[in-house]
Amino acid sequence: MVSLFDTTNIGTLQLKNRLVMTAMDLGFSTDGFVNDRFIDFYTERADGGVGLIVIGGCYPEQNGKAWKSILGLDDDRYIPSLTRFTEAMHKHGAKTAAQILHGGRYASSLFSKMQPVSASSVPTRLARDLPRALSASEIKQVIQSYVSATKRVKDAGFDTVEIHGGMGYLINQFLSPITNKRQDEYGGSLDNRLRFAIETIEATKEAVGEDFPIIFRLSGDELMEGGLKIRDNVEIAQKLAKVGVDAFHVSPGWHESKTPIMVMAIPRTAYVVLASTIKENVDVPVIAGIRINDLASAEELLRDGQADLVSIGRPLIADPELPKKYKEGRFEDIRTCIACNQGCFDELINMRPVSCLYNPRVGKEREYTIKPAVQKKKVLVIGGGPGGMEAASVAAQRGHDVTLYEKAKILGGQLYYAYKPPGREEFENVITYLERQIEKEGVKVVLGVEANPETIKKERPNVLILSTGSIPSIPPIPGINGKNVALARDILDGKVPVGREVVIIGGGTVGCETAIYVAKLGSMKPEVALFLLRNEIINLPTALERTARGHRSVTILDIKRRVGGGFGISTRWVMEREMEDAGIKSVTGVKVKEIKEEPESGVLYEKEGQETFIPAEIVIIATGYVPNDSLSKHLNGLVPEVYTIGDCVKVRTAMEAIHEGFKVGLTI
Repeated sequence: MVSLFDTTNIGTLQLKNRLVMTAMDLGFSTDGFVNDRFIDFYTERADGGVGLIVIGGCYPEQNGKAWKSILGLDDDRYIPSLTRFTEAMHKHGAKTAAQILHGGRYASSLFSKMQPVSASSVPTRLARDLPRALSASEIKQVIQSYVSATKRVKDAGFDTVEIHGGMGYLINQFLSPITNKRQDEYGGSLDNRLRFAIETIEATKEAVGEDFPIIFRLSGDELMEGGLKIRDNVEIAQKLAKVGVDAFHVSPGWHESKTPIMVMAIPRTAYVVLASTIKENVDVPVIAGIRINDLASAEELLRDGQADLVSIGRPLIADPELPKKYKEGRFEDIRTCIACNQGCFDELINMRPVSCLYNPRVGKEREYTIKPAVQKKKVLVIGGGPGGMEAASVAAQRGHDVTLYEKAKILGGQLYYAYKPPGREEFENVITYLERQIEKEGVKVVLGVEANPETIKKERPNVLILSTGSIPSIPPIPGINGKNVALARDILDGKVPVGREVVIIGGGTVGCETAIYVAKLGSMKPEVALFLLRNEIINLPTALERTARGHRSVTILDIKRRVGGGFGISTRWVMEREMEDAGIKSVTGVKVKEIKEEPESGVLYEKEGQETFIPAEIVIIATGYVPNDSLSKHLNGLVPEVYTIGDCVKVRTAMEAIHEGFKVGLTI
């Protein structure tokens, strides 16, 4: 029976286990060089037990630079810093690979200072530059850049190289009929479109030797209209294996695919079928990846023979010790990646270094070290949201005596409501992890009690941490106190029955998520739809519609010009599509004038000077939150050391609250 922690080989390279850390741009480098921050980050992951660490992508020539912070492999001057990296990883038992990624038409003149190149002059909506088609002689030069880059990889002490041939980058641009419109020997038939990849592999093997393994990154399905499907990529993989590829790393899609690839709403292991199909048709190892954040599922797919190795990226950002914890059975200590993208992918898109919603130490491994406190103090935390729990956990780890008060009967604060809507369930992992940690660290938790000045006097703390969160913002709309009006959180709690006609006032994250929750009430379960489809009782369009929505009419009203503005850039479009599938309507740029009760229950709003009445059995208020800072105004010097964190300072994100809680816990 295959285990995650069995040894395995890629070509002549033996790995201590079957866990691969996939290549990710971290935003830690601004000049193409590996630096201390980069090495500190990966050292913790190597020490955490992963078998193979792939870094990159790394551009083989300046014209292929796809982002400002990716690493350079186009000059020998990068070799010394890369050597520092490989030596550090080897000391901790991890093997290393560098991914060579030429952006092609995804490269930007903003970073490369050059016009991007591609198989053909086909533009992309992700970059402002029109690429020019490479000439046949230029193709030979680009191939040589891959060869030279791979030689530098080997010279720097890496154990293998990964050549990126998927996700819409240059090699994939030659492979795909979407981007390859050439009429010469590099275009037309699949064999011709494969020529660039094959010549790159052959030239690289000749330069570095048969004993230096080559991993080829492949999109199992491009998820693009007119693009390569899995049957095409099976043929591609078979032909590349014959010319020297030692393993395939299979993932889905392009960055501009209209099918989501990396978001929370995607079921875990959904794309493993692509890797398993490639594995069935080649005789070299296959690495499966994307949305594998649970090592139990990873081990199961290995045992089922769906892949030979498993790649994980974001899960190791969230928890660098994930392999070690899983192997040792310390499941309660695993910080499970929730695929929210808030700290990693969204930060990178905004040209900021990668972080993590609930691992504040990402990129700050050296300075954010939890050490025992010089003086033990009695710490009182008021508020059991994510920020308060993080502060309590870190303070307790450092040896302080910590008590936490939460007025609700459950912990989690606003994050408790974040995991209620369909497709957002992963958020519960954050609460579960923090609950386990404060219990493990011996934090005394008092639930169902609202702390006040008398509570503080009774506890007599040396340190007070206020994390009292926020309260719903109630707009001054006539009729807002009517019997047909409810807060979004009461709907998500199931405290209020939902009628068939629903109006939601507020189109931020809470309003949109509540709309999806309401719209899906009474929808068909997927297993029921599958049964009915299999027995030809319903057709596919009906099945898709019935699983996407129930029988309610749901309308969002918002003063802004666009709903969903609070979502991260990588998530917003997915949520918008989900709302469309659920039949949710939105009216933007409106001013709500009045909420009316029976006999004419509904909402009167004004848009562009025209008043409209929309019927509604229930009106849901989701107009945001305001800080709950009332307690801070009544302290009167009760405690010598006071810290205020999270939403009670300013309404923001769970990530900001957790990071503030961590820093306060580290400061005390």
